Amino acid sequence: MGKSIIILIISSLVAVACNDKANGAKTEIPVKVDSSKMRKKEAVVVLDEVQHWMKKGVTKKLSTNKVNKEINPLMEKYQKLLEKMNKQDSTEIQNYRVKLINELIDLQIQQK
Repeated sequence: MGKSIIILIISSLVAVACNDKANGAKTEIPVKVDSSKMRKKEAVVVLDEVQHWMKKGVTKKLSTNKVNKEINPLMEKYQKLLEKMNKQDSTEIQNYRVKLINELIDLQIQQK
């Protein structure tokens, strides 16, 4: 009788432990994603890529047509991102764009 009680207790403990693990595995942790920051970072990446192509155009490494062909889809993507941003992020990104444009103007002046 003593052995059967011990076996019963052990099997009960094993069953409870396995059940706890199974319940723990099903627990989902909600992940909070700040889509505003993601759009902002994506807009910066797009503007940096546009800047890359524009520099090639300003330095005459690529034709104007080739540069336009590359940057037009990027600027469309940028505009869509900008529309989805809140006012503060939009202002920050627009200021970043103005900074990049000023860099291009300086580069263009150096080329003359």
